[in-house]
Amino acid sequence: MRQRPRHQILRHDLGASLVGFVALLVVACGPAVASPSEGRPTGSDAATSAPTITSDADADAIYREIATQVSAIRQLEAPERVEPTLIDGPTLIANLAKEFADSNPPDEIAKSERLLKVMGLLAPDVSLARVYLDLLGSQVIGYYDPKVKELFIVSRNGVLGAIEEVTYAHEFTHELQDRKFDLNSLGIDTIKDDSDRVLAILALVEGDAISAQTAWMAANLTPAQLGEVAAEASDPAMLAVLARTPRILLETSLFPYQAGAAFVAQLQVQGGYATVDAAYKKLPASTEQILHPGASAGGLVPIKIAVPTDLATRFGPGWTSEAQDTFGELQTRVWLREGGVAGDVARIAADGWGGDRLMILSGPAGASAIPAGTSASTSAAASAGTSIGAGGVSIGTSAGAGGVSIGTSAGTSIGAGGVSAIVWITAWDSESDAAEFGAAARTAVGGMGLDAIIATSGTKVVIGIRSGPTPTNAAIRMIVES
Repeated sequence: MRQRPRHQILRHDLGASLVGFVALLVVACGPAVASPSEGRPTGSDAATSAPTITSDADADAIYREIATQVSAIRQLEAPERVEPTLIDGPTLIANLAKEFADSNPPDEIAKSERLLKVMGLLAPDVSLARVYLDLLGSQVIGYYDPKVKELFIVSRNGVLGAIEEVTYAHEFTHELQDRKFDLNSLGIDTIKDDSDRVLAILALVEGDAISAQTAWMAANLTPAQLGEVAAEASDPAMLAVLARTPRILLETSLFPYQAGAAFVAQLQVQGGYATVDAAYKKLPASTEQILHPGASAGGLVPIKIAVPTDLATRFGPGWTSEAQDTFGELQTRVWLREGGVAGDVARIAADGWGGDRLMILSGPAGASAIPAGTSASTSAAASAGTSIGAGGVSIGTSAGAGGVSIGTSAGTSIGAGGVSAIVWITAWDSESDAAEFGAAARTAVGGMGLDAIIATSGTKVVIGIRSGPTPTNAAIRMIVES
């Protein structure tokens, strides 16, 4: 399935799958669900290599057979026409580039890039569009396009082998989903300013497809074919692309497949595919719900963050609001890890996430600010802060009803295209959760060398990050106190 990272602007789209890498995970971890099939040999009776294809008719017959098997596994009705459209590598790259450009206007890509750079998630000299297309071009081997109702398989050598069969099984599941649930109606393309919610919906869709794909592989691929898939997925050039992909792009790209598979497996334990089907009627609302599939969804409803309508004017004359987003538990965890917080520590620190809101503002003469703030269900007096990082960031508190006084000294310039600042508003399940995140955030800010201020008040944590002398300390302090 093709997807785009929606950090503010870049959009998650249904389509190209990172099936190559995901197939390696399936081979390494073993099948979670197995389903018997008819027609194709399995186990000791199976052939030791892929069938020899002598004509398009032979290939079509194999695709029809796989479609029948996947339809039975997923318990959804198949369409009459099941044969895919075969394309080569260069055509895939051209298609991805065109659809990326169509879905992501240059000014919106610039906003996404600036956001990630100011937050320390993207190096100053890295092009967001280039690294994302580089990732997709190396990993994508098939996609189903719900807009045109067509399934595409990339055949890089003109042979129908195990990797093409696995790709088809995955993408055909998306076609079955589309017929039953109308993928275009799920909001992946239309939900605005909530990348966390989009990732959660994608996790349901991709986890569902991984479940069916895994069951099909277990029932139909020989050991030799599984080895072929593993070899393709562990290609050194492909792994090199993964290694140089920024963590935020890599983890948000793989999350729908990895965490989504665990989420769907939990649903199946509760009631098989009938429970999975029901989830399309009540879609997951956050990555928190995906990351904690065993918890009661009713207790994990994201807290809505109220953003002041006059926020931009509080920064001073000439400031305007560009966009907003919800970062969510997953991306919060990634941000902490990027700042040097150890994996388990970052996971635990992000575990009590309740809600957040992040804002981008543009100032005069090309300056820009991004406020990110956290709101809480309860309020308490502000807790004391500490000095942070080489940028000379100091945080203090004042007494009173949640009063927070924050000041900073000049720090490292981050980002491009003008001065930038972030205010990140997040809500936590308890005061201890807020304190835990605040401590981890201080480590991350220091690790990335950000010029930042962090304030904790009860279950609130507010983080302000700037890349230059504006907005002023007074402006940021006013936003934090409000």
